[in-house]
Order: sequence, then C-alpha cells, then structure tokens
Amino acid sequence: MEPVIVTSESKLRGFIDAAVEAAMSRLAPRLSPAEQDRPAKNWLTNREAQDYLGLSKATLARYRADGTLPYSKVGASVFYRLSEVEALLERSGASAPPHSKAA
Repeated sequence: MEPVIVTSESKLRGFIDAAVEAAMSRLAPRLSPAEQDRPAKNWLTNREAQDYLGLSKATLARYRADGTLPYSKVGASVFYRLSEVEALLERSGASAPPHSKAA
C-alpha cells in the first residue's frame, strides 16, 4: 500500500511551483528567445499583458473597450487569454513579443 502524505494546499502549490521552475530552468537554454519570453500559463493579468505587449494601461483599457482584445473579469481583476494576446500580436504583424517596458 502506498503511503499517504498530508500537506497544506499552500505547501503543495509551493512544491509544484518550485518543481516547474526547476524544469523550466533546465529547458530554457533549448528555447528560442521568443519562446523564452512566453509566459508559462494560459491567462495573464492586466499588468502581465501590459508588460508582454509593451503597452500602457490606457492603451490596454482602450483595447478592451473597443473589442480589440477580449478579456474576462473576476471581481475587479481583468484577465486575458495568452492565446488572444498572441493573436493580437499576429494580427499586428509582430513576429515576437516585445520586451517589457518595466525591465
């Protein structure tokens, strides 16, 4: 019989995050620069989308308002599907994500 391990959700999440980070560190040297800049999750926060696209908060708000970039809200938080953000880049003719303004 397999042993049962009991832990808290936060400790489990920390363990998973550390394992994913370690795996990504080993994989990163094999990725192209564009692949290295790509976030490792499917949804981006407003700030992450700003950084990824190199846009101001106002421009991103305009893109939401005019339907240029679809989004979802949970409470007051705004989220964007990474696939939609990348589709916006494709439509604009960008071949790779620009570097963050914050960097």
